[in-house]
Amino acid sequence: MLWESGVVSAAADASVSFSRSYVAHEWGQIHVLTSRPVALQHDVPMVCLPPNPYSGNYYRLFMEELGKDRPMVALDYPGLGQSDAYDGELNMSLLADVMAESLYKLGFGPQGTGPVDLCGYHSGTFVSMELAIRHPELVRRVVMIGVPYFEEQERRELLDDLSEVKPWPDAHAATEPDWVFAVENRNKQVTLERAYHNFLEAARAWQGKPRIYNAVFRYPVEDQAPGLLQSTLILNPHADLAEHSRAFADMLTNVQVVELPHLHYGIFDVAAEELAARARDFLGAP
Repeated sequence: MLWESGVVSAAADASVSFSRSYVAHEWGQIHVLTSRPVALQHDVPMVCLPPNPYSGNYYRLFMEELGKDRPMVALDYPGLGQSDAYDGELNMSLLADVMAESLYKLGFGPQGTGPVDLCGYHSGTFVSMELAIRHPELVRRVVMIGVPYFEEQERRELLDDLSEVKPWPDAHAATEPDWVFAVENRNKQVTLERAYHNFLEAARAWQGKPRIYNAVFRYPVEDQAPGLLQSTLILNPHADLAEHSRAFADMLTNVQVVELPHLHYGIFDVAAEELAARARDFLGAP
């Protein structure tokens, strides 16, 4: 069942409008941010899967740009953003199935309006890959940016460092790394208001964030990658994951990689127009 909470705002560009809603599951609700073009709705919808620990709102500027000619949807993972927490263990298969079930309930898929395209950033790249593999009838094409593919030893180290669910903090010092990352070390083209909201989302995800990382760094990427058969575009900004993204692309059979050496950090805030243009060219190709 889908509960509409109404239109919350119109984008700065009057050709796009936003609304929020929830999709109900047996264990709780998934939050949905939707944008729709005012004049044209003929293209395949794009579904955005966010980077941990952020909500679908991370894609808002991207949705304003690419959403000028197609519906856009961004989903919050269980325990992040405005979605309810899931009490059981999270793994990539479960995350992909929750996202897929949400999309089916929103009316997409072969029994609804048809397939969707996916966009995943950082941890969202693996959610999008697993979703496309497990539900091929639901996914037409995939766009990935910043793939967190690490070889086994480094993956184990990251799992040990990032996946422990800790008690809620009782001192500000515990959230200081999130503040430094989101605000102090931000790309200076990112507004302070935007950076502050990113910090708040990261702090709120104190216990949800490690559970998503647990799914990411336990994911058997090498085993699963050959199963991604949909046409895939990897946009590769030259930040920390540039080499990792190239190594991941080597495991795919139906992929093109576009290098973006002039882009580094905060790209969905400072380069949303370029990212949308690159994605639009790929999504519209024969």
